[in-house]
Amino acid sequence: MLQVRHLEKIVEGRSALAIDALDVAAGDVIAVIGPQSSGKSLLVQLLAGLMPPSGGSAVLDGAPILAGETAKRARERGPIGVLLADDLLYDRMSAAGNLAFYCRWQGLPAGRAGEALALVGLSDQAQTVVKKLDPSARRRLAFARALLGRPRLLLLDRPVLRADFETQRLFARLIRQAAEGGALVLLTDEDLAWAGTCATRVVELQDGRVVNCYALRPPGEGGEGGDEGAPERMVPFKVPARKDDRILLYDPGDILYATSRDGRTYLRTACEEAVTTSTLQELEARLAGRGFFKAHRAYLVNLQHVKAVIQFSRNSYLLQLDDTSGSSIPLSRQSEKALQDLLGY
Repeated sequence: MLQVRHLEKIVEGRSALAIDALDVAAGDVIAVIGPQSSGKSLLVQLLAGLMPPSGGSAVLDGAPILAGETAKRARERGPIGVLLADDLLYDRMSAAGNLAFYCRWQGLPAGRAGEALALVGLSDQAQTVVKKLDPSARRRLAFARALLGRPRLLLLDRPVLRADFETQRLFARLIRQAAEGGALVLLTDEDLAWAGTCATRVVELQDGRVVNCYALRPPGEGGEGGDEGAPERMVPFKVPARKDDRILLYDPGDILYATSRDGRTYLRTACEEAVTTSTLQELEARLAGRGFFKAHRAYLVNLQHVKAVIQFSRNSYLLQLDDTSGSSIPLSRQSEKALQDLLGY
């Protein structure tokens, strides 16, 4: 059992996180949901012992989690597996070399590296230098590192960041398997679009405070890969974005397209435009199966709002949308051929 009591962190004179009570039992998968700067990552770092709290405590199986504790003390208390938003990999080492280094550092059997690579589907890339891996493969490797110690507590900060759809499915399955094996799992995300496929309980954070808690399903029930015949829980799907001082939550069906410019990603609806913290690649993975199509390297379009495909020259195309202003977005030649195959025109 993980027991959190009156846990608080003061940052620059402000209470950035204050959680009165949170219990996580064996088999629980707790999804901590909230917008950017709500305290999700801070909670993971405190529970991982990466920084000291300003007050309160976090106790795992009767032993306090202490910031800066030695590897020996951590093993006595019980292993904690951690995946942060940053992958924190050694780019010049191979995938296998990264895990082997961690095994030596933590005093783990060397064979764990190969087992973990197999779990995340990277056995065939074991000798590939990390800097040559694609973003999803790097995320898988970072996840594998979190699993090496067969952790009692698994802390995952936005685990599907930069992950493609297949990697998201894999992570959900591995998380459910860990919980079924008796692990305690706490993960964070901005919404339940993916987290709802594996979570058993939800804790909503806003400005570092818990504003809502509720159960999704009993441990082991429902979701992809769950028990046959278990009822599937439908969870709200919203895409968060920011405009002025508001967090806006968009229904995917209302989004005309997403575009990337000047290092930021924008969502465009029929009446407004807002900035989202997700990259275009992350949106593509999150909106997979919902009618969105990569029309151009800088555009992800909702095909339900496409009115016409316009060809200006042999290699020049536009997609005309059905909004009142008749918006149009570029369509690359390669994407036009893919769209032909997809729609059969």
